[in-house]
Amino acid sequence: MTKLTQVIINGVLFFAVQTRALAASEVEFDTDKINRLERVIENLQERVGRLEKSQKSSNVTSTEEEKIDPKSGWKYRRSWLQLKTDMTTSQVESILGYPTRIDNMGSGYKKLFYWGELPTGAISGYLEMYSDKVEKIYIPVFNEHD
Repeated sequence: MTKLTQVIINGVLFFAVQTRALAASEVEFDTDKINRLERVIENLQERVGRLEKSQKSSNVTSTEEEKIDPKSGWKYRRSWLQLKTDMTTSQVESILGYPTRIDNMGSGYKKLFYWGELPTGAISGYLEMYSDKVEKIYIPVFNEHD
């Protein structure tokens, strides 16, 4: 519950308790009004509970949306930033997906190319490998909102 919500509910509860205390001290109060206030408090508590539950489920949804399909990881800057030198080809493919093209350069050297069209334009990047280990990473240039 937010602090503001807690303050409001506590204020209403304080008012209701004080009203009952005064009613018990033989001061005449409108019991219908007290009952209405109690229903308002219960309603507020239910609404806050639903809002909190809704917020928790939307947090789960946004976390699920952040997951990247390993077949198309190359489309995201954050995937490229996970790459490190000395990673194996299979580790790279688990992050970026299968390369668009592989050039075997001989003597244990190869290049893994990734390119394609995105809604923001074409991108391309590649990795230089030696003995199945990443030597150099050439990250694509992404538009600022990728």
